[in-house]
Amino acid sequence: MNSSSRNATRFLSLAEGQALLTIYETMVETARTRDWNHLTEIERQAAALRDAAIARPSASVNEEDVEALAALLVRIQRLDREIRSMVEPAHEQARQQLAVEVKGRTVREAYGKLEPPGG
Repeated sequence: MNSSSRNATRFLSLAEGQALLTIYETMVETARTRDWNHLTEIERQAAALRDAAIARPSASVNEEDVEALAALLVRIQRLDREIRSMVEPAHEQARQQLAVEVKGRTVREAYGKLEPPGG
């Protein structure tokens, strides 16, 4: 592997990084409103942008863009942590509600199979 091959790495372009940051900012605002369905739609946009960048052939990035991208990625990671801090409790609550529903259905099914006395 020559030195230029070693230096060639997959990166978001600066424009893609800025677009991803905007998407994450929107995701934070959406999570604050607890609109989980809309949040899922927006996250798909972020995933599509990431997937497109990953699928693109490797390319070198100039040094100024590397520094700007690094700063953008730090901000995106911070936003991601904020989103997770809002989503995880809601996810746990939904999981608990589902467990209660499943248990209730299991009980109803079990008792529904019993014949009434004298029947």
